Amino acid sequence: MTGPARTTAPPGGRIGSPAGVVGVLVAAALLAVSHIYVTIPLVSAVADGYATAVTAAAWIGSGFGFAFAVGNLVFPTISDYVDPRHVMAAGLGAVAVAGVVAGLAPNLPVLVGARVVQGFVAPAVPPVALAYLPRVLPERFRGTALAVLSSCFLLSGILGQAWSLSIGSAFGWRWAFWGLVPLLLAVAALIPMLPAAPRPTAPGSLPAVFGTLARMVRRPRMLAAYTAAFTFLLAFVGMYVALQASGTELGADDPVTSLLLRLPGLPGIVVGLFGGVFIRRWGPHWTGAGAFLTAAAGLGIEAAGGPLWVTLAGSAVFVAGLAVAVPAAVTLVGLASGPARGAGMAGYAFLVGAGASLGPLLAGALAGGGFALTCGVLAAILLVPAFAFAVSRPARA
Repeated sequence: MTGPARTTAPPGGRIGSPAGVVGVLVAAALLAVSHIYVTIPLVSAVADGYATAVTAAAWIGSGFGFAFAVGNLVFPTISDYVDPRHVMAAGLGAVAVAGVVAGLAPNLPVLVGARVVQGFVAPAVPPVALAYLPRVLPERFRGTALAVLSSCFLLSGILGQAWSLSIGSAFGWRWAFWGLVPLLLAVAALIPMLPAAPRPTAPGSLPAVFGTLARMVRRPRMLAAYTAAFTFLLAFVGMYVALQASGTELGADDPVTSLLLRLPGLPGIVVGLFGGVFIRRWGPHWTGAGAFLTAAAGLGIEAAGGPLWVTLAGSAVFVAGLAVAVPAAVTLVGLASGPARGAGMAGYAFLVGAGASLGPLLAGALAGGGFALTCGVLAAILLVPAFAFAVSRPARA
């Protein structure tokens, strides 16, 4: 995982064009990562269906998140030994099987168990795809392709919730799982048609990954990037969980209005595609610091209350800030990791998943104080990575 890659060109697959490769990987990443968010609008319906407390039902999201964090350490390592195309295809297939079980779950423990399985196997796609993509694309396409693929982490948050709000309200929450199964299997069938990637010459074991991470985490740049990784989805998921819980307070008490509340995030995600331009102009440290300050300001606008359009505007600013912060953090991981980029990305992905798992729990703990309090606390949390990015900047950078 941490060794250099061979430089020989990989054999071609039936899907060999850069656009085709990126398209398949984007579809795979969206389907895998959307499972983090697909249950956010479903928690109340699941609680009602099983006659249990909402706090207990929330584990369909948090259980997934904790398992997702662990899987992010395991599958990038496996992909050093096994063809990454097979890892990604098998991961999507396993998510599909667990989705069938989730839809059939007779009780909450079975549903949580199925979600934990989904969370563990879903990372067979995103971090593996991020490592695979640069190995098979010409250098001139890599920057843009990685920016597009990285945007899937936030875009899937909007699409995953939109899927649940539309399918769940029309056919019931179980169909939110079942309806994704054919899509997962279809994309899994396309992945083996992608080009084969050159293998690392010295793949690392999982213990080696932990040893490498222990050394790298002492570097200021890596600490800043890892602080960012933990807060990305903590804030993103936490805000949308609070938004869902406060729908009536905000005037969104039906699925259509709830869906409209999420749409302002889409323009913000598009801004993230220009993150590479900002990084080249101002460097990853100042870009990341400014992006997190922007995201915190967006949450501050949401916390201020007022007309609904103000909340929507704050949401757009918040998502735009996070969308630019993501490539800045990934760039710092690369700078701090050096030749151990794989290990660095594994730790990064682990912390992204850990933040996603704690987002619903934090939002639930703050729910009694209302939507404004949750946004205010999350805004304060985002000031930490903003400060870390600023102070980790080398004197000559």
